[in-house]
Amino acid sequence: MAVTTSRRRRTQSGVSLLLTSMSLVFIIPMLGLMVDVGVLYSVRSRLQSSVDGASLAAARALNLGQTTGAQATAAKQNAVNWFYANFPAGNWSTTSTTMDQTTVNVFDDPGNPNLRNVTVTATTMAPTFFMKWFGTANVMVTASGNASRRDVVAMMVLDRSGSMCVPGSSPCSGVSNTACGSMVTAAKLFTGQFAAGRDQIGLISFSDGTYVHSAPTTNFQTTLGYSNSFGSSSGQIDQIACNGGTGTAQAVSLAYNEIFKKALPGAYNFIMLETDGLPNTLTYNFWDGAAAGINAGSSCTDSASKTYANNGWRSLGSMRNWTAGYNMNSGGTGFMANIPAGSIGGFYTADPAQGTYQIVMFDPWQAGANNSTNNSKYVAGSGPGCKFVGGGNVTDTTDINWLPGSDVFGNSVKPANAYLALTLSGGHVDLTNTAATDWPKTHAAALNATENAAYRARTNATLPVSLFIVGLGGANGDPPDPILLQRMANDPDGDQFNNPAKYSACSLEPTCVNYPTQPPGTFIFAPNRGQLGSAFLALSSQVLRLSH
Repeated sequence: MAVTTSRRRRTQSGVSLLLTSMSLVFIIPMLGLMVDVGVLYSVRSRLQSSVDGASLAAARALNLGQTTGAQATAAKQNAVNWFYANFPAGNWSTTSTTMDQTTVNVFDDPGNPNLRNVTVTATTMAPTFFMKWFGTANVMVTASGNASRRDVVAMMVLDRSGSMCVPGSSPCSGVSNTACGSMVTAAKLFTGQFAAGRDQIGLISFSDGTYVHSAPTTNFQTTLGYSNSFGSSSGQIDQIACNGGTGTAQAVSLAYNEIFKKALPGAYNFIMLETDGLPNTLTYNFWDGAAAGINAGSSCTDSASKTYANNGWRSLGSMRNWTAGYNMNSGGTGFMANIPAGSIGGFYTADPAQGTYQIVMFDPWQAGANNSTNNSKYVAGSGPGCKFVGGGNVTDTTDINWLPGSDVFGNSVKPANAYLALTLSGGHVDLTNTAATDWPKTHAAALNATENAAYRARTNATLPVSLFIVGLGGANGDPPDPILLQRMANDPDGDQFNNPAKYSACSLEPTCVNYPTQPPGTFIFAPNRGQLGSAFLALSSQVLRLSH
């Protein structure tokens, strides 16, 4: 019995050894194949990520160069540099890697003329370790990547109010050692980051009046000036001089109108706003469709030389042309109709830090001038005899009984979700002709209408835009309001520019409101004029990322 059992065990061991040996014939190649597949997968993954990064790097480089041909060349070389920085020769023991400018293609999208595409293709030979037993020593691996960049259509909106002259006094030039001068330098850095010949950038500068330097143009670097690693040039930006109040609402509306007239929804459309203070000026039409806001005791005369007490100012036809109007769009076919001639003027309410609450009437249009020094103020004894300035500091509005419920561009002084509380009477802002009661109303109207201008630009059904905003602090009078500017930019994030942060995320601020369905933008607070260049460059980088 013992002998039989021993023989049976030897027989079983022999069978097991035979089966094991036979299994190895299949197991070893399978294990080898798994190893080779793992290597090939790793090579393919690394190659793909390198190609994807190269295509994105190429798209971001499409702004480098003064011509579209130079930009395409720069994009191709940038792709090559990026690829080999991430997939060097011999990576994962690969050989015969092929990726150069001939495998990078830059072309316009056939369905969107404002979209440029970049495709990148690369190949390499990946080694095998076990498949070579079957005569396959290398396997070709191929990867392709694609990225795109939309052309941008932008209006820069630059604050040239008097507070931009700190530490000097206003008026001051754009080459002075002031915030005004720092803004000019920063603005030229901004234009230097975009693609000449493809992108379109225009410029508005504003104080209590607004000057349209240029509509968006592909020739913006020559027209406006620029500064980058390729060189620099002077233009309209260099001509900016600073003086006057802060008519932000008017500037935003005019900027949006210029973008709207371009009518390029396939591009990345945005407004870039810089300001150092609080909005304090609105442009009103003092005929609201039913009556003029002239005080019954005013000595202002209408076009027939009649005062209100003598039955003047009763119809649109009798309105005194305080301004000649402003051509928005020929025939009124764009975002806003042409502004008619009539009783239209800029209404200025002093900043809180000024101590005296001034209320002054300004001419808002600046035809043929690029700074605010020639803004006409209607003073006692001039113009139509209206005493909008009572000599020196203004303390009342003896000629005006009420202000309209919206400015001449349609921006409401009391929109839904208004930033500051404001009570209207009959759709008007009633004035008591006492600064102590009138100033809070006119101040709230200026801030609310400015936010509404941004809201209307973001929500236009035909061409919504994004807003990117730099607020300048420091010793420049009343600093900008971060919450107001967060609301205008529709920026939900907190301060990511300063350390420590200067303001919180919108959701943490009780009076801040964001709209998730509207185009998001970015607000940056620059604590002093020395930070303006970095802030402008940070926003240009953000725009270029979002345009991909």
